[in-house]
Amino acid sequence: MTLEWFRQEALRFWGTKGKSMSRKSTSSRHFLKAATVAAVAAFAATPLAAQTVGIGTTKGGATGQIGTALAQVISLNSDLQVIPQISANTSQYIPMLNAGKLELAIANYPQTYYAVTGTGMSAEPAEKLQLVATLMPFYAALVAPESSGIKSYADIKGHKIPRYSEDSLGDFILRATLAAGGLTYDDVESVPIANFPQQYEAFKDGRIDVSIAALGSQATFDLEAAVGDIQFLPIPEDAIGTVKEFLPGAYLYDVAANEELPGLDEPTTVFAYDYLLFANADVSADLIAKVAKAIYEGADYLKGTGPLWAKFDPATIGKKADISYHPGAVAFFESAGLDH
Repeated sequence: MTLEWFRQEALRFWGTKGKSMSRKSTSSRHFLKAATVAAVAAFAATPLAAQTVGIGTTKGGATGQIGTALAQVISLNSDLQVIPQISANTSQYIPMLNAGKLELAIANYPQTYYAVTGTGMSAEPAEKLQLVATLMPFYAALVAPESSGIKSYADIKGHKIPRYSEDSLGDFILRATLAAGGLTYDDVESVPIANFPQQYEAFKDGRIDVSIAALGSQATFDLEAAVGDIQFLPIPEDAIGTVKEFLPGAYLYDVAANEELPGLDEPTTVFAYDYLLFANADVSADLIAKVAKAIYEGADYLKGTGPLWAKFDPATIGKKADISYHPGAVAFFESAGLDH
């Protein structure tokens, strides 16, 4: 029995389950399918056949889902065994990667840009950080319970919001979204929050009135299951300049109503930026080429792990950016005829 046999059996099994599930259980089905395939990969792999590689990610939330899916697809489509290395947030594992303690990691474009330049969220430049692949557009905004009466960013005035540590990703997102409503921290009641999982629990418990969330993430399904219908607050079109002051590379994205996804009972406009996979520059070009190839060839699998990957286009993994690509990634792009 080969690894391919195990993979096909897992996909066949989960492909026949839960066809009548509601939207609140759809994301759980994606997670179970992904977890099964991960277990299959671990069972089929042997220490002699696979080189172990660490990928920095977080526990839960969109980043956790993306990291898990990448670890699975690279392990399935190469002779590498990729193991997620969990940290509380991206600001913890980017320095680890820069120091050579991790081979791979993921983050959004704004945070990666700040890390490389040593500005914004980062006090020191991560000089060893190089891109491996541009993944998918990442769509996010603040959500509020539909029953709260909060319909716009201006409506947040006087309400309880999460307050992250200064210059963290959560801090920059909140400053950007408050500014979109003409507000600052002085206009709201701040509730100290350490990380995104803690934020989600605070939202479920009613300790905060809004929460940062990504479209299609597991968190949105969990939040809606806990508090009832939620809605993504629309960012005004004329606020994009203000948003980009805090989130370099961001742009606005109009989202149609979608009854299958939490927070989209009505059309809305969210901010978007690309999600990136990067590596330490000292990792071998051969290994990084294998990683890029596995992602490129595993597009269908990635899209099957959940709605976060719906807009992933393997033809654009070499998308131009203001951050350099690893030579191993460039070598693969050229061999596959991809723009970069």
